[in-house]
Amino acid sequence: MKVVIMAGGKGTRISSLTNDIPKPLLKVGGRPVLELEIECLKKQSFNDFIITVSYMADKIMDYFGDGSRFGVKIAYFIEEEPLGNAGALFKLREQLKEDFLLLNADVIFDIDVKRFVDYHKTKGGLVTLFTHPNNHPYDSGLLIADEEGRVLDWLTKEGSRPKWYQNRVNAGLHIISPKVLDLAKIDEKLIGQEVDGKILKVDLDRQLLKPLAGTGLMYCYDSPEYVKDMGTPKRYYAVNEDYLKGKVQSRNLKNKQRAIFLDRDGTINKYVGFLRRLEDFELLPASSKGIRKINESGYLAIVITNQPVIARGEVSYEELREIHNKMETLLGEAGA
Repeated sequence: MKVVIMAGGKGTRISSLTNDIPKPLLKVGGRPVLELEIECLKKQSFNDFIITVSYMADKIMDYFGDGSRFGVKIAYFIEEEPLGNAGALFKLREQLKEDFLLLNADVIFDIDVKRFVDYHKTKGGLVTLFTHPNNHPYDSGLLIADEEGRVLDWLTKEGSRPKWYQNRVNAGLHIISPKVLDLAKIDEKLIGQEVDGKILKVDLDRQLLKPLAGTGLMYCYDSPEYVKDMGTPKRYYAVNEDYLKGKVQSRNLKNKQRAIFLDRDGTINKYVGFLRRLEDFELLPASSKGIRKINESGYLAIVITNQPVIARGEVSYEELREIHNKMETLLGEAGA
């Protein structure tokens, strides 16, 4: 499977740290983030890379060359003019004959990629998104999925969303079939050209992925593994600290995981006896801080709950799901 890494952005939000280097060469643990990405994938038998470059392209190409120094093969696509974060995929159509792994060049991760790929193949969709909860869902795009993982809706951070929602965010790792490019019905020849007074660019989320929500062709892969972008200085410093502590590597599901199991009623929310109504769910004052500490410690926080109100027919599965959506929303808003 080919790997396409998008490394053409200017990294405006983190420019105070990059100075005279492009963001993919920003060091984490003393090494460029893009090098860490390639190393993680190379260890899992991914050897064929295409890197799309634009801003300070020469510095990226000078550092990585043809990839032989890192035991992989690297080809480049140079965007002379910005094409949007997905425009290059159309220009690479002839090289992308099979499903490929797509990611940004500013993401720190260490995941069991084979497990991710196997899930994609089992589901048989055109796209599988690596998804997880984060501690700022209120300013992130959210994915609504059914019990089988099919993405039903894609809620943008700018758009409207329900009051209560599951904290499920696209982490920026994707497995994509080239058939998606055909479904988009975008004229490749016009990308990068002036159309109606504007340069035609292609946005990955809005033009390629979001339209697949509700079609049954896109799935989400929920995982507790470590995947974080370094889009701001604050996130960069946090990621660097996590990497130096070994937290990034330890979360790979190839490793045994340490976990703390939490009951719901009386531990996370106020105990009210049989909780039947959404409005009766209220977080305990310290629960969000406690769960945040667990998440920061390297342990997994897993909630288990026995709800006899289901067996008694007093609450439906849909109503229980909404109660849990409220729990996830409140915990996310509190930064847990």
